[in-house]
Amino acid sequence: MRQGVFTYALLSLVALGGCAHAGGAAVAAATSAAPSTLVVVVRHGEKAPDPGNDPVLSAAGMVRAVALDSAVRGMPITDVVVSQLQRTRLTASSFIARSGAVVHVVPISAAGVAAHIQAVADTVRSITRAAGHGVLVVGHSNTVTAIVEALGGPASRPLCDSQYSQFFALRGAADGRVTLARSTYGATDPVDPACAATMSKP
Repeated sequence: MRQGVFTYALLSLVALGGCAHAGGAAVAAATSAAPSTLVVVVRHGEKAPDPGNDPVLSAAGMVRAVALDSAVRGMPITDVVVSQLQRTRLTASSFIARSGAVVHVVPISAAGVAAHIQAVADTVRSITRAAGHGVLVVGHSNTVTAIVEALGGPASRPLCDSQYSQFFALRGAADGRVTLARSTYGATDPVDPACAATMSKP
């Protein structure tokens, strides 16, 4: 599913125009004089304890939605990709209201999560073929890292249920190379020993 050569970089997202917090030391990144496209992938904000499969955001989730708008402020994002579940669009709602971004709904259908991930990647590529069009993707704990991989990023574990702050910014150059900055934004995720143990396994 990967496109081009991948160079992994943990970069400060302040340099990308956001207020996300750096996730690690900088390492070598691909460079190119060609214009780049930007794709930001995040998980939806914290859910309200509503019954059913389509809850709204909790108060913490709505605060995170505002934090996301701050994190991507100044980035050249013109489009948003969400699932049909309202928590994804609500997470992007502050950004959409401020920027007037175009919203693309890619449902999770009976075809399954893998088909949804591929459809999201195809939608993003279709949008970014227009020079300068950046995309914000709001996914779910079991889709975010797979979407990153489908767009040329590295394979990594699915997010834990307790992780909401993860922020993935992919930049693709005209020559097909992709760089990734993984960081965090908004409120820090709660300490979750089970998650830490899972993430530390090879």
